[in-house]
Amino acid sequence: MRRLFTTLSIITLSVSSYAQTAETEKQDTTILKNIEVVKEYNPVIKEVGKISTMPDLKEIKTERKKLDISVWTTPYSIKPSEIPTLDFATAEQDPKKETKEHYARLGFGNYKSFLGELYTPIYKNNRNLLDFHILHNSSFGDVKLTPKLYPNLPDEVKSQATNNDTRAKATYVRSIKNKELSTFLKVNYDLLKYYGYDSNMQELAEKGIRETDNDSLKQSFFRLGANFRFKSKDFISRWKYDFQTNYLLFKNRDDLSEHTIHTLLSGAYRFDNSSLYLNFDMYNIIMGLPESNDKFNFERGETLNNYTLIKLAPNYYFSGEIGEITVGVKGAFSINQGKKGAVTPDVYGKVRLIKNLLYVYAGVTGDYTVNNYQEITKENPYISSDTRIEDTYTPIDAYLGVTLKIAQRVNMDLHAGYKLIENPYFFINRYDTLTGKISNTFDVIYDKKAGLLNAGLSLNYNWKERLDLHFEGQYNKWALNELEEAWHKPMWNLNFQSSYIATDFLRFRLGYQLEAKRYATVCSEKIALPNTHDLCLGVDYKLFNWLNFFVNFDNIIGQEYESWYGYTQHRFNVMGGASVVF
Repeated sequence: MRRLFTTLSIITLSVSSYAQTAETEKQDTTILKNIEVVKEYNPVIKEVGKISTMPDLKEIKTERKKLDISVWTTPYSIKPSEIPTLDFATAEQDPKKETKEHYARLGFGNYKSFLGELYTPIYKNNRNLLDFHILHNSSFGDVKLTPKLYPNLPDEVKSQATNNDTRAKATYVRSIKNKELSTFLKVNYDLLKYYGYDSNMQELAEKGIRETDNDSLKQSFFRLGANFRFKSKDFISRWKYDFQTNYLLFKNRDDLSEHTIHTLLSGAYRFDNSSLYLNFDMYNIIMGLPESNDKFNFERGETLNNYTLIKLAPNYYFSGEIGEITVGVKGAFSINQGKKGAVTPDVYGKVRLIKNLLYVYAGVTGDYTVNNYQEITKENPYISSDTRIEDTYTPIDAYLGVTLKIAQRVNMDLHAGYKLIENPYFFINRYDTLTGKISNTFDVIYDKKAGLLNAGLSLNYNWKERLDLHFEGQYNKWALNELEEAWHKPMWNLNFQSSYIATDFLRFRLGYQLEAKRYATVCSEKIALPNTHDLCLGVDYKLFNWLNFFVNFDNIIGQEYESWYGYTQHRFNVMGGASVVF
């Protein structure tokens, strides 16, 4: 019997060893990669998923963690993110882990809107992937500025709302056993016009001019990014690491340039039920001004300095049967910026009250945010060239939440939080204090120290992977020290997104977004902005496995609302087109 037991044990160990070796060899020849979803919603062809192989470099943060009591599907978002609104037609789709097909998309819409896209894996095998992605999204239509929104206008004026966005990215990924080497190069060119309401528009209307091409009011942004990354795919024994270095160049039409070098190193060591983590970030910001820089009169001289910021974030993570906890700190230290170092706690905990049904989570953390032109112009492309936004420090970010599975297919997340923010920034319309004339570009105003109380509710329903309903609501209350309002920030946000797969060939999408109680300040006067009611509808029809038609409708109710004061949205939008796989 003992010999028989010994023989069986040897056979079992041999089989296990062989299976483990085979699995390791399988992993060695597999390229694992993250998915970067571009824009907001893509018409879907079932057999293809458009991917960009490597994600853009993102700052590592310890944020409020998503709880995993059940599977939450990603809602289909068709809300435009910029003015003019072309983004409702540029696509986000179900992420696929792998695609071998080439992908192309072409679309046209009113307001002289054009959409073109191409993704191609140039070379691909089990260990290597070289691919290329290009996207063009533009609009050249007019926007009507009316006396309804701007009472000083004697009559409506048409203004050409040009927005031309073209971007390209090439990526190479190399799989080396349980490690991965990758690099990418990307370029982005944005051309826009300052088409919003200002004193010049008022003067044109008073002279009887009802249309302007505003060709003299152009701005362009050129962005270049290069990245190198080397990481482990998973824990190598007990270690895991990720090293990235990223170079970003920003340059605008006024020859203002900004160079950002971001180096990031993260490592982890795993125990049986816990792990030690360390994240290291270093930013080097180098500014370049044109030779004739009379117009670049920054309000605060120290913001002209080139500087370095170093961030360290060690933490310890433990998970058990009833929950998990993370305990750590974050430190930020600047060189040549004239600011002291800052250290904040980083603590998070989740407790299971009822398994797979009810969880409670809470945490307190903080952060130091580097505000550069790269990101700020994405938030507000109409910011004045001679305004540089200073960094923001958040010493306290505390939150508490409950995640509940209400029914078999209904999940709910209810949370509240409070932030203490030093040097928060807000956008205000630029104006001349001597003449009283307002501009359609924006300055930045700061509050020394502000508090932000917010509370939110999320609901998600999914039925047999065919019907998906998602609702989010948030309330934001600012406590400001010096400013009257949190300019252009909404008090209420509501977002509803849904998707219904009627057949294997037909899908519908419906979305609605509300932003309420926003205020702007113009010539020191407080102005209430109209509430945003954006209703969107999309339809996708697959004619063949390789051909998909789509049509998207945005701002269906044709509301005249503003993204920023003076910048009116396009009214009813429609765009149609086709996607092909080849």
